[in-house]
Amino acid sequence: MRRLLATGLALTVSAGLTVVAAGTALARPNCDVPVPPPACDDSPTEPPPPPVGSDKYPTGALESWEYGDGAVRVSGWASDPNGGPVQVTVRTDAPPAATRPADLWHAGRGAFVGFSFTVPASPVAGVHRFCVTANNVPDGTEPVPEVAPLSCPQYTVKPTPPSDLTLTAGYQAGKRTLDVTFTDDSLREDGYRIDLSWLQTRPNEYPPTTEVGSARAIISGTPDTGRRTWHFTDMPQAFVHVVVVSTEAGLTSDALTGGVSTR
Repeated sequence: MRRLLATGLALTVSAGLTVVAAGTALARPNCDVPVPPPACDDSPTEPPPPPVGSDKYPTGALESWEYGDGAVRVSGWASDPNGGPVQVTVRTDAPPAATRPADLWHAGRGAFVGFSFTVPASPVAGVHRFCVTANNVPDGTEPVPEVAPLSCPQYTVKPTPPSDLTLTAGYQAGKRTLDVTFTDDSLREDGYRIDLSWLQTRPNEYPPTTEVGSARAIISGTPDTGRRTWHFTDMPQAFVHVVVVSTEAGLTSDALTGGVSTR
């Protein structure tokens, strides 16, 4: 009888231990504390960032440029830590783009990284822009930067001015006249403007007076070139100063000037 009771007690204790062990394995950590344990962090895990390529942008500078006669000349330097020579591209509004290697000796950099070349550019009157970029020398990694901008300057082309001014004073029907003749050298002008100015003295008045006079004529543009004449009447007896300009794309050409006496 005593042996049976001992066996039953052992089974009861074993069963109790088994329950306790199972309860310990299923227990949740206590997260309702000022500093919860790491097991309480249920936020999603962020994926690692993508690998960063080792390729580097080329560097350089547009050190000087000049526009003239339908072309832009650029000079500067460009280099790339991955190798070279770097290819330099110039894009104007007169395609196609031009690309040349930066392989000239550059004293300031102490290396063969210089460039200097000429590319066609628009000769039409107006404000124009061109851009210079250095093309990347890849090292085989990603991402690969394609180009590095060096500069995007602007230049202005003035309208073609008139030329060969001829001033002819005359007298017609009791009035002084003035013929202003010039050569139209442009095929794209919007028009021409002629400005006259003079100082007129009235000796018959007492005391004699001097007054400033002016006149203006606007001539529409034409699709051709050649000699153009504008006839002014009722001119004063004075020395007349004449200014002729062409207009195009909202710009004004250099002035063609002259003077003549109508006395």
